[in-house]
Amino acid sequence: MKLCRCVLVLLFAVIMPLHAEMTAQKKDGAIYVQATTTDELEHLFNQQKFFEFDRLRGQYPRIFVAHLPTDWADVPENNAKQKMFIKILLPLVLKINEEIAEERAKIEQINVTFGKDKKISAEDQTFLEEMAKKYDVFTRMKDDSRTRILLRQLLVKADVVPPSLMISTAAIYTDWGMSRLALKANALYRDEIWYEDEGLKPQDDPNANYRYREFNSLEDCIRQRALKLNSHINYDYFRESRRVARTLKKPPYGPQLAATMINDSNLKNVAGLIDYTFTFFQLANTDYFSQLKDVE
Repeated sequence: MKLCRCVLVLLFAVIMPLHAEMTAQKKDGAIYVQATTTDELEHLFNQQKFFEFDRLRGQYPRIFVAHLPTDWADVPENNAKQKMFIKILLPLVLKINEEIAEERAKIEQINVTFGKDKKISAEDQTFLEEMAKKYDVFTRMKDDSRTRILLRQLLVKADVVPPSLMISTAAIYTDWGMSRLALKANALYRDEIWYEDEGLKPQDDPNANYRYREFNSLEDCIRQRALKLNSHINYDYFRESRRVARTLKKPPYGPQLAATMINDSNLKNVAGLIDYTFTFFQLANTDYFSQLKDVE
């Protein structure tokens, strides 16, 4: 373990000469941070000129933080801490969106081919079936009718998720990362597992038949949440709002997205809290074609 830590420190020495205790690695134009304190992470963000997150068509460095800082629970609650929380999550959401956009691009290409030729290759059909399983698209139809239905439904479901919604809901559901679930389980959205022994027990209900899902990293949690928004029946209204926005060639409207979350949590006035967070931090701007850029 000591040898491994030394190797990581040496790999990162050029990037973080003043904070050699950070466990991180630079690879393929990105920095992967496994362990850090808040001050160390702030230094890294400043070094990479990651000062703000509310620009239209903003570009943000590929800094992927696996866990909240080790001293997060001890950092005083203030506006700066909330902005740090947003900066931790934004590159992760954009990374997941890159993955989804790649899948969607292939679905769109298959749709164009099918529209012209009324048929697709066996390889493309296999891909569609894999995507249908992933995004919970089902039909009993066969042959061309099946392909047509899969394409139509996947073009609604397989789409990028608004960073504003992902970040604001995480902030509200975890009290800006201060919840037990966020600190102990990298859980940002209160994902429940029913009738199983895995996961964290609810502290306020010892007789509960559910547990809260634990994640290996913040990235894993965000990826699971994006898939849930894109596949679960409870988020049909969210996906329809996004579809309409896409036809208008505009990002989804923040307050409308907040309204789609009204039944997502038992928190009082959850939609209002999400909407306030959108507005106060100008998070809707992150939905305007934000992109990642390689680190320097």
